[in-house]
Amino acid sequence: MYIIVGATQMLGAHLAYAMLKQGQRVRAVMCSKCDDKNFTKHILSYYSGDYENLFNEIEWVEACPLDLEAMTEAFQGGEAVFYCRKPFLSTKHSFDDNIEEIRNVITAIRENSVKYFYYISSLDVLGQEPDYKLITENSQRNPKAKYPTMTMLNYMCEMEVQRALNEDIKGAIANTGIILGPGDWKNDSSRLFPLTLTYNYYAKGVTGFVSVNDVVKSLMTMARKKITGERFILVSENLSYHQVLKLMTQKLNAPEPKKYANSFRMTIYKACYIGKSLLTGRRPILDNAYFHRMTSFEIFSNKKSIGTLIVNYEPIEQVIEETAQIYLKENSSEIKKTYKFARNFF
Repeated sequence: MYIIVGATQMLGAHLAYAMLKQGQRVRAVMCSKCDDKNFTKHILSYYSGDYENLFNEIEWVEACPLDLEAMTEAFQGGEAVFYCRKPFLSTKHSFDDNIEEIRNVITAIRENSVKYFYYISSLDVLGQEPDYKLITENSQRNPKAKYPTMTMLNYMCEMEVQRALNEDIKGAIANTGIILGPGDWKNDSSRLFPLTLTYNYYAKGVTGFVSVNDVVKSLMTMARKKITGERFILVSENLSYHQVLKLMTQKLNAPEPKKYANSFRMTIYKACYIGKSLLTGRRPILDNAYFHRMTSFEIFSNKKSIGTLIVNYEPIEQVIEETAQIYLKENSSEIKKTYKFARNFF
């Protein structure tokens, strides 16, 4: 039995499909207050005409990660837990709440003697390298540097997992680049597609990008090979945001952003989204960590993952083209209206 925490989010939903396709038993842990399992059904519909039956094969269990007793019951009989739930901050979900969730998951794994734990983390938590050298799994993090709140949150959550892996739990950590693929066009990384239609400006930052299907393949390989005590960077290509936006606009038949967004304009842009989050009570779609990546030059090595987890990564241009076709097919006019203010303001 494979257990997915976060099956109602982009990566978790795609992972559930891959597991079902291989005939695996899948249990999805969800919290009805913040999760919508219809999103998972929608993701399944991208890949199978029989998605209703596939969806019904998933065993759905109601358990909030902050409820230790419920999580412990949800993990009973599980062989491996895949934690695909992204940390998030809101007026009702604090920094400490996120860390408590990870601790509860670890405790529930121990209580049920689950064999393996695979945690999906971010590139933000990795160390730095001088002079544009490749960042690897072993790059050292500067403990004295100042990091955005979301970066620190990702780091603290991963440290809880790393501590458990060092003590008694078997498993591994995957640090993924920005994951591209069809998802929730408003909330996860697939939001870049509708946002692209509103951009008049571009940023010069460079970071790693990867296909959601390549991340899924890598996680499935970890489970199949029973890999433990390792960390892997999952990145297909290191690209600038300008390159990615250019590809997206080409595939979406939209005008390419031609104006460079300097630091002042980026600060104003960020303030708009933070202000909106204060009014709505939801985390900003574009947070400090996102803007940090948009202005930083960081290149990541995928050498360790190639051969061990995956033979070849899917080219990012191909990923963008396939995802853009899905986005256009779904007629996202309402999403365009959502970002009308951003387009008019900038």
